[in-house]
Amino acid sequence: MFKTSHLEALSAVCESGSFETAASTLRITQPALSQRIGALEREAGLVLVERSRPVKPTRPGRIVLALARQVMLLSSDTQRLLAADSSLPDASGMARVSLAINADSISTWFQPVIAQIAAERSVLLDLHVEDQDHTATLLREGRVMAAVTTSRTPAPGCTVDRLGTMVYQPVCAPSLIKGLKEDEVDLGGLPMLRFDTKDDLQHSYLRQTGVEDQPPVHYIPSNREFLMATKLGLGWGVLPEGQIIEDLKTGRLVRLHPDRSVQVPLYWQRWRFSSSTLDSLTTTVRRAAALGLAS
Repeated sequence: MFKTSHLEALSAVCESGSFETAASTLRITQPALSQRIGALEREAGLVLVERSRPVKPTRPGRIVLALARQVMLLSSDTQRLLAADSSLPDASGMARVSLAINADSISTWFQPVIAQIAAERSVLLDLHVEDQDHTATLLREGRVMAAVTTSRTPAPGCTVDRLGTMVYQPVCAPSLIKGLKEDEVDLGGLPMLRFDTKDDLQHSYLRQTGVEDQPPVHYIPSNREFLMATKLGLGWGVLPEGQIIEDLKTGRLVRLHPDRSVQVPLYWQRWRFSSSTLDSLTTTVRRAAALGLAS
């Protein structure tokens, strides 16, 4: 059985990417930290971390890292349960929870979840921002405990709940299509905005409208700057409805096709094992999704 202190050392090294920083976090010397990692690797019979800069878990290391995070989460849960008993001394501790969320969700319906975490001050977030079509990969690799994803097939050892549908609108600045009627707009010829190479929303809309030409593309890997670039007329893009309501009202943005949209079903996947922290977080996520997503 792996020692908790050794698992804690592995988690600290992988989170910080540095033996020096991890040793400082755990308040032990760097040689002592190296000894714990070495002992863990001997017990596993495998190399668990790449001694590179930054330090990264190997493939077997990701499996043991998932175990380490589960153990630490359960330990934090237990400390809070003990602290809740007023007859016992305060044993409270903040649980570190790693989540994979797509940027569009963070900028819209997921914000009440972050506000709740801020209010409760019982969780430390390790937030991985990833495209919704790829967040499940982080879950399968054991790099996160829960994820908002488009995959309804649960990753091994996980549960899955449908959250709702995120509605996107194809929009642009009025100046981009000035003087053109709706049926005169050539999406294959107009410059298009794309978050990164994983972002398929714009191409999904092109397929939906039967456009085969590939438009010139600007890459804007930031939600805030993507919206700004759209409003400045750099190109057209597919944006979350909840993010652009005011801009549509004021006329800073216009819909390219008012009767069309892109709809993306979202799911919540999390580790299957019982944890009061994950249970509470799941409840908060469900509540936020019910208010912020289409059914």
